[in-house]
Amino acid sequence: MKRRAYESISERVPNLAPMVDVIMVILVFFMLGASLTLAREGVLQTELDPRSGPGEGVAVEIIPSVKIALEEQDEGRGCRIHVNGSPVGGGTFEDLFRLMREKKEKEGADPLNPVVIGSHPGVQWRFVVKTMDTCVRAGFKNVQFAVALGGTDWRARK
Repeated sequence: MKRRAYESISERVPNLAPMVDVIMVILVFFMLGASLTLAREGVLQTELDPRSGPGEGVAVEIIPSVKIALEEQDEGRGCRIHVNGSPVGGGTFEDLFRLMREKKEKEGADPLNPVVIGSHPGVQWRFVVKTMDTCVRAGFKNVQFAVALGGTDWRARK
């Protein structure tokens, strides 16, 4: 009599041991990676000791930004210029140029500090653009525009 050849169970079911080993290695890798990324990278503590650092408590003087306000004049055909809340003597753009140049050279205003231009809604855009051009010509590089919302005062104050 002839014996039948039966397939063994080991030939029909794949060996899962290597796959479990790989999954465990991946699991350990992700768990370690997740615990290392919980530390905040690139964030300085917010409350530093004022005596720390190279200055060791020396007061730092911050030069404020320059605020320019344009006010409608002659029903939109002209404008009054205010710098940091004070009107510009003469009221022309050449006077504004001299004042901005003086702020930069004599008062030490940083050309990278913002110059913020605020405008009354009735002022024509050509005056706003002329103001921006005057500031750039005086050597300021960071010229920005202010937007007044609702009932807020658009004029710059000291």
